[in-house]
Amino acid sequence: MKPKTEGKSGKLLDKTVFKFFEKLINQDENIRLRGASELIQFLCAGNDGSAEDKHEKERAYALKRLIRGVGSNNHTSRAGFFTALVGYLQQVKESDHCPSVTEIFKLVKSELSDTDKGEEDTQQTKLELRVGKVSVCGAIINSGLIENASDMELQTVLKALKKGMYKMVTPLAIMYLSELVQKIDTKKFTKVLWPVIEPVVNVPKAEHTMDTIYFLLAASSVHKKSVNQKFFESNFNAPHLIHEENYEFLASLLWDIKDTLTINHPLYDFLIEQLVKQNKVGEFWAQGVDPILVDEGSTHRFKDLVALRVFITILNKLEDGSSIPDLLSVAFLEMLMKKVKHFTQLSEDVRDLYQEAFESLNQSYSKIKTEQTKLAIFEKLVTSPSSILIEKYASNKIVQNLLSTMTGESVKKAATILEKIILATDHPEVLNTERIHAVQALQKMLSNRNVTTETEWRTNIVKFLLNLGLFYSSDGKKVLKNTKNHSAAISAELAPTMKSAFFHCLEQRHAKLADEKAFLLSIVNHVQDILQSTGNKALRVQISDEHLKHWNRMYAIVQTKEKKDKKLNNVFHILLMYMGLHLFSDPELASSSIAELESVMKRVKSKKASSKMDIAQNGKSGEPEWIEVVIDLFLNLMSQNSHLLRTVIGHIFPHLAGEMTLTAFNQILSVINLKDKTNPLTAGESEGNEEENDDKMDEDSSDSDEDSNGNESDDANTENESDDDEDEQFSGDDEDDKVTDKMRMAIQTALGGANPETDTESVDLDNMAEEEGRKLDEALAAAFKMYKQSKKTKPTKAEERLETTLTHFRMRVFDLIDVYLKNGPNMVICLELMLYIFEMLPVAIKETKHKQILDRYRHVFNSLVKIKNFNVDVKDVSAEQLPQILTDLMEKVAKGSSFPEKNQYILKACQFIVICSELIEKNGEGKKSTNIHKIFGTYLKEFIIERNPALTLNIFQTLLRMNWSGNWYLAKILTDNGFKKEVRTVRKTQSLSLLREFVRNRRLVTSNPAAAQETVKSIVANLNSFMKEAHQSSISQNEFNELAQLLLELHVLERQLPDPKNIPWQQIGNNLQKLRNFNLNSQIMNNYLRLCKLLQLEPIKNSERVQKNGSKPKVNGKSAHSDSEEEEKEEENDVEESKSNGSVKRKKKSNSMKQKRLKKEERLKAASQGLEAVSFINVE
Repeated sequence: MKPKTEGKSGKLLDKTVFKFFEKLINQDENIRLRGASELIQFLCAGNDGSAEDKHEKERAYALKRLIRGVGSNNHTSRAGFFTALVGYLQQVKESDHCPSVTEIFKLVKSELSDTDKGEEDTQQTKLELRVGKVSVCGAIINSGLIENASDMELQTVLKALKKGMYKMVTPLAIMYLSELVQKIDTKKFTKVLWPVIEPVVNVPKAEHTMDTIYFLLAASSVHKKSVNQKFFESNFNAPHLIHEENYEFLASLLWDIKDTLTINHPLYDFLIEQLVKQNKVGEFWAQGVDPILVDEGSTHRFKDLVALRVFITILNKLEDGSSIPDLLSVAFLEMLMKKVKHFTQLSEDVRDLYQEAFESLNQSYSKIKTEQTKLAIFEKLVTSPSSILIEKYASNKIVQNLLSTMTGESVKKAATILEKIILATDHPEVLNTERIHAVQALQKMLSNRNVTTETEWRTNIVKFLLNLGLFYSSDGKKVLKNTKNHSAAISAELAPTMKSAFFHCLEQRHAKLADEKAFLLSIVNHVQDILQSTGNKALRVQISDEHLKHWNRMYAIVQTKEKKDKKLNNVFHILLMYMGLHLFSDPELASSSIAELESVMKRVKSKKASSKMDIAQNGKSGEPEWIEVVIDLFLNLMSQNSHLLRTVIGHIFPHLAGEMTLTAFNQILSVINLKDKTNPLTAGESEGNEEENDDKMDEDSSDSDEDSNGNESDDANTENESDDDEDEQFSGDDEDDKVTDKMRMAIQTALGGANPETDTESVDLDNMAEEEGRKLDEALAAAFKMYKQSKKTKPTKAEERLETTLTHFRMRVFDLIDVYLKNGPNMVICLELMLYIFEMLPVAIKETKHKQILDRYRHVFNSLVKIKNFNVDVKDVSAEQLPQILTDLMEKVAKGSSFPEKNQYILKACQFIVICSELIEKNGEGKKSTNIHKIFGTYLKEFIIERNPALTLNIFQTLLRMNWSGNWYLAKILTDNGFKKEVRTVRKTQSLSLLREFVRNRRLVTSNPAAAQETVKSIVANLNSFMKEAHQSSISQNEFNELAQLLLELHVLERQLPDPKNIPWQQIGNNLQKLRNFNLNSQIMNNYLRLCKLLQLEPIKNSERVQKNGSKPKVNGKSAHSDSEEEEKEEENDVEESKSNGSVKRKKKSNSMKQKRLKKEERLKAASQGLEAVSFINVE
């Protein structure tokens, strides 16, 4: 029970009620709401009479306190008390103890009365009391208590509200009156409410305020008989409030505000809602809003803010967007552009309001039903007084979003509007920056999804930009042939933009190769016609006769039509036409590329080269294959700083993926070879300097060999050391100290006898012989040279830029590899690529500057191992290649240097090789076998026998889960070798685990019942032998657990075998029971109990087994199988560390080594008990 206190009447009041009021005055709104909810719950607790009696005093006190609280001088407190009052009245209005309106007003009179204040009461206090009384009325209205009130009570509320209409309280009273209008019927409104309020609102139009207009709008929309035409004609000279005679008056009310808070007045929303319903938004804007926006001398302080507020509200309430063009009037757009041009100079709140306006416009596009309206909005947004730069100024895509909603025909018409802006025909005042932006918008318009099928129109747009950018033209349609008329053409300032836009238009993709060829051929024919009629004269930048010859040769080739190898011819023709058009941008590069492509086409036609796969496999020498020349050309083009060329290659390369050879692919790989320190971008320049640098390289080779040997030894030492983090942190300082010490020793050696023994002595150079001085100079020069060579030089800015350029080039080459892997790659190429990635990963990980390239290598590897469909028939892959690749993977990678996540990469690579072997064996001629299962079997034997095998446990687990025929061989290896005496305990446990994975692979096991029967028979025989041997020696808990789980899986599999009775379960059960000579933990015990239940064996509990044997067998105070378990745990730790492959920190590795050493010391100490007194110190 809560402590209670005694009130004046002698009754007890529960103190619990006090804590709720403390929450109602909290600054946090959530706490206020929680306090109000808890108070209401407390006051309404219990439905029986006793509960009501119990809280009667608390309810009376709370109601009095809440009414007093709404008159608080603090806004936060007033809001909390008002919320609680409304909630309480709403909760109890249907109950017996609900207070009546009369009772509430009695409390208002006592708690919010100012009669007893006298003259000492201030004006502020009176205002607060007014607010409190009006708020109580609002609580009565909002809670619904007014709905059951009598006419007398309703009149009391109305009089209180009418009396409260004073200064700043008036909007609050009007708001509650407007809500009351919606809740009472016409009879009560006419009889009670209207007679009280009519004197206030029945005044001339000039005397009305925002509050009275808001009430009249609310009343006239519900009670039209009382607030009727006669009333409006007498006061507003119009039959209705929303009438053209009142638009100017209503607009002036909205704009004539003294502070920005008034923008939130409910009149804005209600008036606009009525305008939208009556479809008079356009009229109101033209006759009411525009005159205010046009008037430069108006006294409205917040003209633009109110305009935006009204604009946003209209857009949000519109159901049909047909009136949006009316809102984008000249006056509004002028005001908008005047502000957004200096957008960054506006305050944050104002910027947010403008952004809200643009966002509302974006969202309103879905409401527009006619294309004509969309076009009208588009034209208003991009032409004067607005500007096409409005998107740039406001950082909002209002124009682009509008275009995305248009149909194809509307987009074409919008393009015509942009063409007029570019040419400045209808808008001579347009700026060059606007014309440039219009060109870019026109170029982007070609990517609109609604015009993708409009091939002819798109081609005409490209020709329009071509004529303006490359030739002298004034309208984009006709080329000015006469040089005298060149002044009439578009200005030289705009021509480069047109030219750039033209080349960007060539980057657009086409669904079919034939469509792309037809598009380019149309452009090339257009250029050819102009060149034939005008020659070089019409070109803005003339090309030489030699380059013109290349154009003519290109044009002659693409005009030929051949039926054979149509796809390949299309590819070459497209490349030639791109290069031909590129003559007007980079003539030297384009002309050389045309010459190379021409020679490649001749080579393809001759068909003299051998088969691409023969060259890849047999290593035949001769002229390069045509695809190799094309790849070399592609790499050359990709090295250029041209987005167009890169895009072109991205279009064409997928069509050439099927022709790729291993030699050609190696050309691509040579660019991303991180071991090769030569820069492929500057290889041509460095070739000329090779001879000059040969001698220097020879001189430095011996030194570099010594350094490399030293580094190798350092690396070897580093692997065995476990330095602390602090040592690593100061390793750089130590190196600097070592260099300084070496230099000091070298100087001392150089000075020799001249070196002073004390600080007071010095070298007298005058007495030094010339020969001695020369030797001293040479020795000192050598010492300082060594110091200079030892210092690490920071790369220059030029070298950094070159490295960045090279990285970007390599990233683009990776894009080619990604494209190739997505378009049916060759199996042999994929396998070679996989080995190449393994070769590059350690190099990329070692140097931080290759981080981006490392990420791309990882991405390519992950894409590679997921490939299951290859383009070239697998019969072209020999059965010997796959085992050789797997062997290389094992010898060079698995046994090579470690790097992070190495095992995961090897695991995925092994899976990929298995998938490839299945495809070869399935689709190859004569069902050729790859024999990779024998290689895996060899490494599985190594895993069982060796302590540090090449492959880890998780790799074999994954392989045994695959539906691969080689798993039968691996299961045989496990069965024959996994349970021998010489095999360590941990490997026996892992062998059991691997066999369990094999048995659980139902898809594989059930696919060959005969082989499954034979394998299970072999497994069971070896398990019985294993259990008999384990009974004679010892078995660890993990071994027992894996054995039990394997037997459970075999029991499930037994039903699916041809001869289910083939497994001797009785013998297995007897052997299993003999192994129960130690305690089992709960998890292992559960598996053991399940197995006993299936085999109908009586389970041996831990306590029972101890009683039978008396005590557990111990050796030096430990169980017989504890050593094997410790060994197993140590092995597991090794496995866990090997999984990370270097990702485990050196400190963690050091800790694990210490733990192993301590465990070993403990075992040795236990074994040496009793030998402490023995000493061998005197033994000779």
